[in-house]
Amino acid sequence: MDSFPWPISAINGYVSSFLYQQENPQLKSWIEKIETSTGIKREKVFYSAFFVVVLYLILGSLAQFLCNLCGFAYPAYASVKAVRTKEADDDRKWLIYWTVFAFFSIVDFFAESIMGIFPAYWLLKAAFLVYLYLPQTNGAKHFFDSYVDPTITQIDNIITNYFYVKAE
Repeated sequence: MDSFPWPISAINGYVSSFLYQQENPQLKSWIEKIETSTGIKREKVFYSAFFVVVLYLILGSLAQFLCNLCGFAYPAYASVKAVRTKEADDDRKWLIYWTVFAFFSIVDFFAESIMGIFPAYWLLKAAFLVYLYLPQTNGAKHFFDSYVDPTITQIDNIITNYFYVKAE
């Protein structure tokens, strides 16, 4: 279990922190209202909803839509908020996310074929997209530095060597 990047207790800690130390008053009110009206602890509601989403991403007819919503909704919202600020660091973070997102979206061309072999494709893609934009993982930066930037550098070299041959 040491190879797993986050121990389960750390994930549970993030979930508990999110559910109990919510700074957004509307979301905090909504979470409290659900817990009060159902009589079920908020962790159980969260994990139950999470399980339903996971199951739907494997078996649901609109799994592709839900997966793409995971990859678009929050990142688009955060990108707009980043553009509104004067700082460039948050703009750069989201530009890197969208670049990695586009780079790996090429795989979606083969999604139907992949689904025939591996039915949990949309679940894994959704988890991958969340991994990319979570601040705790900094996944987009990792994939950008490891895969996207080196690939673009190779493409630049090919273009430069092919199109810009020095005249002698």
